[in-house]
Amino acid sequence: MYIISGTFRETPQQTHRWNNTKLKSGQVAHLKDDMQVFCEGNKSAGARFWLKMPFFHIPLLGGWKDYVVLQPTHVDQEWHIGWLAHDVAGVSRIKVRGPVRLLLGPGDVSFFGVNSEGDQLKLQEISRGRIGDGGEYSKTPLL
Repeated sequence: MYIISGTFRETPQQTHRWNNTKLKSGQVAHLKDDMQVFCEGNKSAGARFWLKMPFFHIPLLGGWKDYVVLQPTHVDQEWHIGWLAHDVAGVSRIKVRGPVRLLLGPGDVSFFGVNSEGDQLKLQEISRGRIGDGGEYSKTPLL
């Protein structure tokens, strides 16, 4: 993962297809908008997939590089990050504690957080950055 990220100075991407659960619209209909973080798409970002390969996870080959750093307003517990985009909704199975970095692609996306019991957590954006630029959050998990 370090090689495809194009940098050894930052924590590489941890997400893989088997670490995510796709959600149906009925499973996210109850989520409150005011507890989510909305991010506009980066129109210069490339497509998510190329020949069914998750191209967006490969910054070395031109995949997505811009990210947002999010955390719950109360960070004293383990939690999971989820996303709602026009074509996909999902949640990561990876438990985190504290902030996480999430890639931003060409489409708008809303991120939500849930605790281990499935209760929604209020999220806040704490920073933005770009893979390869280093910075304060370069060692923060990238999901």
